Amino acid sequence: MHWVIQRSIFKPGNYDLLIQALDSLEVVYTSVTIKPGTYDLEPAVKLTGKVYVCGAIKLAKIANERGWLPGSLLNENFNFNVWQQHLGSELLNHAVGTGKLADIDTARYKQFFIRPMEDNKAFDGTVIDNEMLADWRSDPEKSNLLELDVMVSPVKDIYREYRLFVVNGRVVTGSLYKMAGRPQVSADLDDEVLAYAQTVVSKWTPAQAFVMDVCLSEDGYKVIEFNNINSSGFYASDVLKYVDAIQQAFS
Repeated sequence: MHWVIQRSIFKPGNYDLLIQALDSLEVVYTSVTIKPGTYDLEPAVKLTGKVYVCGAIKLAKIANERGWLPGSLLNENFNFNVWQQHLGSELLNHAVGTGKLADIDTARYKQFFIRPMEDNKAFDGTVIDNEMLADWRSDPEKSNLLELDVMVSPVKDIYREYRLFVVNGRVVTGSLYKMAGRPQVSADLDDEVLAYAQTVVSKWTPAQAFVMDVCLSEDGYKVIEFNNINSSGFYASDVLKYVDAIQQAFS
C-alpha cells in the first residue's frame, strides 16, 4: 500500500516519527504539498492500487476524487451529533448547547468548553469565556467562523487526558497528553483507560480506524472526542504500531 503524506499537516517531530516508521517497515510513500488555492499535488502523484493518505481535509477530498482506497477514513460520523446519538452520557460533554458561533447563547456560563460540531479542524476545542467569545465574533480574521456549527458545555474537572489509536476495534497504541490540564506526554497507559476504551469501542465506532481522546474526569472515564486518524498528532504513541496496524488492516 502506498502512503501519501502531506508535509505541512504534522509538526516536524511528528512528521519525522511517521517517516521513520514507514522506512523501518519498508512501506512506500510520497511526501507532498498542496498548491495554495488548488487541489494539485506537488510532486504530481499518479497511483493505482491501495493508497492511504495522511493530511488535512483537502487531501481527504483529493483522495476521494481520485478514488484512492482506503484514502482517508474521514466520514459523516465525525460529528458531535452522531456521537451523542450513539454514546450519550459516555461523552464528557453530553449535556451541551449547540448553534452557530455567531449567536449561540452562552450567557449562563462564566467559562465554557467550545468546539466545532464536525471534525473539520476549524479550531481546536478549548475553554473560553464570554469576553473572549465576543472578541472572536468581532475579529475580521475569524469572520469565516461565524456560521460554523459549534457546541458549548460547562467546564469540568479533568485529571488526565489520553489519545488512543483504534484499528479494527482494537486500541493499537496511545499516549497520555495532559495531566491536570497541563501538557504531560507519556507512553504509559493505565490498564483502566485501555479497558474503558474497549468498552466504548464495543458499543460504537465512527470508522474502521480512528483516534479517540479519553479522559479521567470528575465523573470517571469519559470520551472527549473522536478524530480522523489520517490527520491526528501522535504525542508519545508508538508510531510503528500505528503504521503496522494500518498496513495489516488495509493492504
